[in-house]
Amino acid sequence: MFGNKTIRLGLLILVTCLTTTSVSAEEKQYAPMPWHLVDLWWDIGEETLFESYSIDVTISDDVPATQNLYIAPIGLGHLSQTPFYGGIQTQTDGYTLHNKRLRKIGHGLLMSMWGERSPDAIRPSLGGFYQSSGHEGDFVSVRRPYKWSKGTYTYKITRMDQEIVDGKPCTWVGAFVYAHEKDENIFIGALRFKGDNLMLSPKIASFVEVYGPRKPVTEIPKVTVTFGNLQVNGKAATVKSVEAIYPQGVPDYADAKAKEGTVVIRVGQPVEGRTTRQTKLGLD
Repeated sequence: MFGNKTIRLGLLILVTCLTTTSVSAEEKQYAPMPWHLVDLWWDIGEETLFESYSIDVTISDDVPATQNLYIAPIGLGHLSQTPFYGGIQTQTDGYTLHNKRLRKIGHGLLMSMWGERSPDAIRPSLGGFYQSSGHEGDFVSVRRPYKWSKGTYTYKITRMDQEIVDGKPCTWVGAFVYAHEKDENIFIGALRFKGDNLMLSPKIASFVEVYGPRKPVTEIPKVTVTFGNLQVNGKAATVKSVEAIYPQGVPDYADAKAKEGTVVIRVGQPVEGRTTRQTKLGLD
């Protein structure tokens, strides 16, 4: 005969197994990670001769490094057809010229560019890290550890010096972040783009992503992310429109709304009854 304690323990194990099975079965419907919870596409109207581009992001809460969250003020842009992106991560990784062991470096900032693998096209910051890889297509990337927290940041890329490579002009583009609360400018690093007079594409994305090992959707960080104040060459950009896209196969755990010229994204709360995955937001 089994005692009451044994029976209760058996029931607890059974319920736990059933719950785990139910959650696992439910979440198999989702695409493999990483998950772009939402992509914003800003339309600034026309291709522009590039000197600088910046965008503000406000993060409502601290997010620990145990939760893999990528906030990309520049989720995708093009400089003379060369794609690039950059942003803020809770768990960045990279290596140095002298140590090619990939290391996790915690909270950090980054900028990446596709179509290049040479370390000669990378200038990490002092004490910074980099990557050169083909696992997402050929790309190079500069990374820098930075213990960011809740607050407002301006992510900026700017034209720097030029270089002739194999008889052809190239332009170095630097990535910077200004932390408003700390009144602190951080140099992430620079990447070498092919071409002289670089042209900034008229459509530029921002996104919020969760990445890394698969976790239950209930562990998606609860945070509000606000994007706004786009600047091209030091002047306010004329934003023709902005569109929010919620990719297929991704948990509906982000909702973007326009507010006073910005886009406010609530992350980490389930969105019930979503009927469209592409929505134009009316900026004031």
